[in-house]
Amino acid sequence: MVVVNKNLYKKMDDYQKLVEKALKFVDEILPWDLEEEIKQNSNLMLLDIREQEEFEMMHIKDTLHIARGVLEGACVWGYNDTVPKLAEARNQNIVLICRSGNRSALAALTMQQMGFKNVRSLKLGIKGWNDNDLKMFDIKDDIVDINEADKWLNQVVSEEKLKPNL
Repeated sequence: MVVVNKNLYKKMDDYQKLVEKALKFVDEILPWDLEEEIKQNSNLMLLDIREQEEFEMMHIKDTLHIARGVLEGACVWGYNDTVPKLAEARNQNIVLICRSGNRSALAALTMQQMGFKNVRSLKLGIKGWNDNDLKMFDIKDDIVDINEADKWLNQVVSEEKLKPNL
């Protein structure tokens, strides 16, 4: 049984609260477990929902990319955003990927609500994948330097984006 520190939860912002609620319904997989599953499961679909420029910079090999902003339309037939490979994958084993595991948790919940039966979120996201020294590739299919990826993935939030002290 997981015990939630209520004081910590009160300090969470609305985004963190939303992710926390989603994770009550969404299963997660850790990067090292996903690495093993990739080796064993040819029917596994990796779905990266980050923005185009994030995906081009670094991604896991053989990943389908659909930006979060068009995911719902990509999941179903009859839309300009429809991605047939995804629309026909309602019963397929799908792991969603983002930078940290937050957006992918929210997207996995959305896909469940749309009738997808076996969707999970990559816990710790592409950052966790990199932290475990697992290979990533850029848009040219070149291996991404782990240290360079680490610099980008661990950027400090700029001062103007922090909450002002009042």
